[in-house]
Amino acid sequence: MNPPNPASGGGTGFERSQYGAALVRLAPRVTPRDREILAGLYDHHVMTTGHLHRLFFPQAGGRRVRLRMLQLHQYGLVDRFKPFPGRHIADHWVLAPTGAALVAEHRGVEISELGFRHDRVLAWAHSGRLGHILGLVECLALTTEAARALPVAQLVRWDNERECARRWGRHIRPDAYMRWHQGRMGLDAFWEYDTGTEPLTKVRRKMGGYTRLARETKLPSIVLFAVHSDRREEHLAAKLADAVSATVGVYVSTHARLGAQGPAEAVWRATDSPGRLRLVDIARRHPASTESQE
Repeated sequence: MNPPNPASGGGTGFERSQYGAALVRLAPRVTPRDREILAGLYDHHVMTTGHLHRLFFPQAGGRRVRLRMLQLHQYGLVDRFKPFPGRHIADHWVLAPTGAALVAEHRGVEISELGFRHDRVLAWAHSGRLGHILGLVECLALTTEAARALPVAQLVRWDNERECARRWGRHIRPDAYMRWHQGRMGLDAFWEYDTGTEPLTKVRRKMGGYTRLARETKLPSIVLFAVHSDRREEHLAAKLADAVSATVGVYVSTHARLGAQGPAEAVWRATDSPGRLRLVDIARRHPASTESQE
């Protein structure tokens, strides 16, 4: 069954009444996990089949994941693309218009309030930012898996770029915001996913926003930088050393180190020491950071 699919473009938005009949027909077919998947695709723009597997089907086999995603595609809730040709390139999944209508219904808003445009979503297949988007989703997946692996840990919250811009855009626009609990310790931290395309001087200028945010809230701004190489890590740590203060903390790790060990382990380098810290160690260094940005 394929619900009506409106033309792509930048009109006035799609009213939920256009999708009412389709949503009614889909109601008995869409599970709570399906709704989580659709919300995740809206929040994070693009996810591969592997990301969806790790985030939403941790106990299932790969075949089950692929079959369910194909069903959601047949329902008209998701779309897919491959950014490169080749049979071994994973499907990249995005939200379809009817899926956006379901997200809007679940959140109690009009579809137009989501700011969803089908043409823009499909354009991610050709965007130079696709690697950055997928890198952030990988950080989310790694952090989620790290929390599952530690009996006393919990990833309480993960806000995307859109939500970060809404909450703190007048000061800074982080790539993500995380609340991590481990035992009795808690850490609220911002993520910056660095692909190496920005000059270090531009990255350095971001710290002014974090300093202003800390000054306004009177609470620490803890920033976790994920960078693409050991050399970039070393240079960035040196560049940001003078941006660190009692209220602004900076910690750097590489994509490879995060992938191999996980973000909860001793992979984070402070700007003042080459030693490695765990997330719980960073939390101990900044005890006031828990629930800092509410």
